[in-house]
Amino acid sequence: MFLSVFTPCYNRAYTLTRLFESIKAQKFSDFEWIIVDDGSSDNTKELVESWIADDDLPFEIHYFYQENAGKHVAWNNGLSHANGELFLPVDSDDYFVDGAFGSVVKMWKASKDDEKLIAFSGVRVFPGNKETGGYLLTMDEPYKDYSSITRLAGGIDGDLAEIFFTSRLRKYPFPVFEGERFVTEAVVFNRFSMDGYLVRGFAYPIYVCEYLNDGYTKNVNHHLISNWKGYKLYVRELMGSNAPISSKFIPFCGFIYRLLLKTFRIVK
Repeated sequence: MFLSVFTPCYNRAYTLTRLFESIKAQKFSDFEWIIVDDGSSDNTKELVESWIADDDLPFEIHYFYQENAGKHVAWNNGLSHANGELFLPVDSDDYFVDGAFGSVVKMWKASKDDEKLIAFSGVRVFPGNKETGGYLLTMDEPYKDYSSITRLAGGIDGDLAEIFFTSRLRKYPFPVFEGERFVTEAVVFNRFSMDGYLVRGFAYPIYVCEYLNDGYTKNVNHHLISNWKGYKLYVRELMGSNAPISSKFIPFCGFIYRLLLKTFRIVK
């Protein structure tokens, strides 16, 4: 199988249908959709099962339920079940642009023979057609190889749409801490970057991204402070890495800021 699309979800039945319809609209069939339900109490299970029961559906959906443990555990779970050569994470509140999977094929053809790559990336689109990527949107060359740990210094900003080589990504599972339900993706990205893996960046739009009020991004301080062991691990590994000072300064300042919030219980 060529592609495993992975979606973690928690009480997001109200947005999942939009993503489903965008997947159905892709003119490409060599893929599976892996949904890991992180303990939802809404009708997510019934909704997904109704899709699976459709005999005319041109692709496979694999649904896995886990007790609420966090997106990072759902990621590990989904990756362990992936059958595709490529692994494409997309959140439940996002949806693919028309032709996204065709763009994935184009990027794969330009990347598949380079063993230093762990992934390639397109860009995300935000409401109003604003795209992420910074330098990727204005570059003259067809792509730009970058290290995830230093990409901001190279002008490649914003959240990107990464598509990973599954077998290489499996070497970097998320760490799991008892009693904690969040570990930032930067832990995994920094680890493979420190091992020398690069990402090949393209300017192809892949999916539309909306940050909802109940999502991780809108509540970043709460998630990091409430899951302190994972957050400390991220900061400690970054500070101990060979990343340039410019890549460490803002995360270090953020850690001091959140330490003060935690100490004085400004954010619980």
